[in-house]
Amino acid sequence: MQHQPAFIRWSMPLCVTMMIILCLLPSSWLDWTGWFRAQARVVVYPIAHPMTMTKNLVIPQFVGNPNATQRERSLQSELDRYRALLYREQQENAQLSSLVEQLSTGAAVTPDIPVTQIPRPVTGLSREFLLVRSGGHERISRSTVVVVNAVQLCGRVAEADDRTALVLPITAKDAQPLLGNVMLDDSGTRTARCMLTPIGKGLLEGDVTMPVADGTGIPAATIQIGMEVRLLDDQWPRHAQMLLIGYIESVAPSPDQPLRQRITVRPSVDLRGVPEVFFRVPDLTGDTP
Repeated sequence: MQHQPAFIRWSMPLCVTMMIILCLLPSSWLDWTGWFRAQARVVVYPIAHPMTMTKNLVIPQFVGNPNATQRERSLQSELDRYRALLYREQQENAQLSSLVEQLSTGAAVTPDIPVTQIPRPVTGLSREFLLVRSGGHERISRSTVVVVNAVQLCGRVAEADDRTALVLPITAKDAQPLLGNVMLDDSGTRTARCMLTPIGKGLLEGDVTMPVADGTGIPAATIQIGMEVRLLDDQWPRHAQMLLIGYIESVAPSPDQPLRQRITVRPSVDLRGVPEVFFRVPDLTGDTP
């Protein structure tokens, strides 16, 4: 068997090694490669235009009827533009309808207290805080209540200036515990008190004080997964009472007090991922805890 010369056998490994070395070199050391680029252009440029024409024949620039005239293509472009405008208007109408519904729902939570609901976009996160564009509204200040979807409690404003507001969600680790009511039935006449503390991962946890049947000492109802938990806390303004904290995700005996139930509550949305929030500003003075 005839052996190949050593140069031929080692040509491919040498080329690969040289390419790797050139890739790792600083660009300032590769000015000498410009000569090779110029020689490549001499070969490529003359055939570039014919290759482009060939590509256009194989892959048409216009998707649709290849026999369409220029006027037909122009009319199709106009139709596409007006269709985009129509879809945009439909989307805006849907957003406005949703906004009106949320404002109406939020106002119905505390009908005896007139509240102005100011929608503002969330522009990002800063540590545990939501960064919200406040727009310099003079009534948005520290401790202003913030909600999502009109009734889902989000948190409070921690800091505010002429442009932005920092909102601390109720699920943040630095947030204060919340006193709430577990709604044991749909009518809201039977409730159980609880104190919830954020535990991370968008959850709150706490023990429940169950009402007992008269003279028996036996709990009058049972806690079930999916029950609503709503705010009832004197540390929050009156117009924020009965806003939704979240839904019970799990129930277990309390490790500290086995006769009590410990619940884990998750808000209806991920409070760190919402695109928009509502600032609830009371129209009446004196509505403070």
